[in-house]
Amino acid sequence: MANYTSKTVRNNRSSRKIQTGIDQTMALGGLTFALFTYIIYHFIYPMISKGLLW
Repeated sequence: MANYTSKTVRNNRSSRKIQTGIDQTMALGGLTFALFTYIIYHFIYPMISKGLLW
């Protein structure tokens, strides 16, 4: 019975690590997307609209 309890605790800890990893990945992905959108909107789009890239 004691072994079964310790295995349950291990599973809970590993699932917490996985959840934290997913949260960090989502935050980094969101930040990357926001930066990419900012660059497109402020630098690339004005050049396209003025015809400087084509």
